[in-house]
Amino acid sequence: MRVAPDRLALLLFFLFTSLGATSATADRQPILDALRSVREPLAVSVEYNYIMTARVRLLFFWAGKDDVGNGYIRRGTSSADSREEFFQVLFGSDPEKAPRAINRWGAGTEIAWHRAPLAVPPREDDVTASAFFGFMKSSRGKSVAEIESELKNEQERALHSFTGILSRVEPDRALSLVVRLESDTDFTLHQYELAAPVMFDHMQSSGLPVRSLASAGRCSRAGSFLATVAELMDLAVAGLPAPQSRCYVHDAQENTLTLETAAPVASLPVRLHAADRTPLLDTTYPNLLELDFVSTHKLTGKKVYFTILAGTEGPLRGVPVQIRYQPNWWFQAVLNLAPGNPAPDEPDAGLPLTLAKHFPFAAFMPGEAFSVPRRPAPPKSPRSMDIPSTGTLAASPFGSPIPWPQKYSAQISAGSGHTAETTCSAPGP
Repeated sequence: MRVAPDRLALLLFFLFTSLGATSATADRQPILDALRSVREPLAVSVEYNYIMTARVRLLFFWAGKDDVGNGYIRRGTSSADSREEFFQVLFGSDPEKAPRAINRWGAGTEIAWHRAPLAVPPREDDVTASAFFGFMKSSRGKSVAEIESELKNEQERALHSFTGILSRVEPDRALSLVVRLESDTDFTLHQYELAAPVMFDHMQSSGLPVRSLASAGRCSRAGSFLATVAELMDLAVAGLPAPQSRCYVHDAQENTLTLETAAPVASLPVRLHAADRTPLLDTTYPNLLELDFVSTHKLTGKKVYFTILAGTEGPLRGVPVQIRYQPNWWFQAVLNLAPGNPAPDEPDAGLPLTLAKHFPFAAFMPGEAFSVPRRPAPPKSPRSMDIPSTGTLAASPFGSPIPWPQKYSAQISAGSGHTAETTCSAPGP
């Protein structure tokens, strides 16, 4: 029997649209499952709070301001499932403290399901699946002028842009949904608990396509970014030498996280001050490990660099006491462990926290859509030798510099083990 061409075309149309709808439904269900998982209440086992310092490079030295933002790292397990572990980070500027009331921040929640209960020491690559939810104040500005333009545009429109990402990673496939949210409320990092449900509902009703990655040769690890950083930190603190690399999938895109170096730091002095020069923190951390990381996007080759200084003994063993991030040669951000967390001389406080994020601000959003490549820093790489141990680094944790005021209070140091503190003022960029 011959079929008329028009009927054949119609038959093929319905066949392929039916297959497409089935595939779309199959992709969306795991995303909805991931959404349900990240919406569930999390039982926090340990939490560490941080103070953010922002700095800019003025020719031959760094100048900056402490206490322009803050954040936390949390880690815990599920009371309902002993195999379920979660990591949560939130960092950004505080508009009540930051220059020009800049409001740029982001948060990430990652859930990892292990093969065995977490009471049993986990084996490498024992994560069977993971889910990730990221929420950030959207910003595309890569310079002070561009960010000032964004701020002006926000004020004129009375609308504020936020971006959310929801993903699910399994050994044989990865799925991701990215949505934008326009809000008449300019949520700050202190309002995350109010803002997250708004984004959850927006994602639930979104009709945007789901990105998928299911190629045969893709990274087969089911752990996402935060769990991967935690794994490499644990290995470094346990004595495994660098370099060490692990692949991971973020936003349904492949990346490689490499621990490039792990160098001992005998002493790290940290001194932070509030805007009125009131001391916020004056302490010295002994016996740390300085861990230099780089995350590389497989397709584009773009790299994101960050450094974590982790404790090696006592209550600070495995705890990130300082996180450094520099998206370009002139802008830095430093996150220092805030007072009230375990101090170097306190008795063992229990479960240590080994973190992950592409910084840090790109830390927990390391993929192509959320990362900003670091530009070469003249005359040398903007690693720890450029960064004073008096603690201060600044960049918008999510890829965009924070506009700086016309005056700076500068803290200068020659290296990670020696400090020399001074103050000065200089014109802004």
